[in-house]
Amino acid sequence: MKIARILGRTATTTAAAAMAVALLVPLPAHAAPASGGDTASPDIAGGATTTISAAPYAAQISFDATGTNVGCTGSQISESWVITAKHCNSTSLQSVRLGATYLQTGGTVKTVAARYASSTGDVLLLKLSSPYYGSYIGLSSSFPATGVAAKVYGWGDQTEGAGTMSYNFKTANVTVAGQGTDTYGGASVKTRSQSGHTLGGDSGGPLVVNGKLVGVLSTSSVLPTPNPSTFTSYFNDHASVARNLSWITSVSGVAGS
Repeated sequence: MKIARILGRTATTTAAAAMAVALLVPLPAHAAPASGGDTASPDIAGGATTTISAAPYAAQISFDATGTNVGCTGSQISESWVITAKHCNSTSLQSVRLGATYLQTGGTVKTVAARYASSTGDVLLLKLSSPYYGSYIGLSSSFPATGVAAKVYGWGDQTEGAGTMSYNFKTANVTVAGQGTDTYGGASVKTRSQSGHTLGGDSGGPLVVNGKLVGVLSTSSVLPTPNPSTFTSYFNDHASVARNLSWITSVSGVAGS
């Protein structure tokens, strides 16, 4: 069995991120702003370099006010809301960079006004301090069928344990392998890696099927080093959007379809 781990990292070092993993705790069930927590993140090994036009809703989650200390990935779901992984939650999570292809540069940086954490899954909602009228991804109201092709996106590491996120925006093909559990025990969409595999820094990034968001990256299998020649023996778990949809809608007002 491949060992799975959460994929976000702290605002400072990968060593600090490893310590944070042990401290993760569930947050309150009600939709109150999240008061703090710890971070964890993954990047894509293999896969392909792309541009933000391939997934214009993709967001860089930053642990400073300037959008330069990026540790997780997310998705914009409306002009005022971004979704990412709950294990990325931290009091230092202060800003989101939107509309940027390259890490820490370009696009628009928006301050995070409030953070709302699900009590049942690895899902965190970020309310922006002011609207950003970019491109939003729709939320899927249904769980994807096993065997369906999907895509993942992120700026995460490109080799196991590298601790350095990718300057380029990356994507990889995966296939849905069924239902699993995320790092908080919530329902996940389990995927089998195909052209690439998620790593640290990709946490919270989108799992996309037919143009809709079906999952938020939570954990993935640990890769050997150097990277294997193929990735099909490795799996990822993405917090299920459909299983968390009623809560997402109650907090953000964004409905699924």
